[in-house]
Amino acid sequence: MSLQINIAGLVGLGPLLNSMALLIALGGAWLLLATRWRQQLASQLAPVDRREARFGQAYAMATQRIDRCFYGIGFSSLAIAWLLSSFTQLI
Repeated sequence: MSLQINIAGLVGLGPLLNSMALLIALGGAWLLLATRWRQQLASQLAPVDRREARFGQAYAMATQRIDRCFYGIGFSSLAIAWLLSSFTQLI
């Protein structure tokens, strides 16, 4: 008993899957660029007095957590787009 897959019917899906990969990659790249832009803007903020210094510290920690999350999503979407594009080459 062997598993036989008919790939002939999947040939028409190549352009569709490549288009999906392109859209996913564009979204991931935009998220990475926007996150980097957010980091640059956050680094330019300077606390003025002691109360704002404590608020600034908490804000910086929250910003770092959000940035790590966005970087993870951005790089994951680029990896998914790459895998999807690589899969279409097998078809």
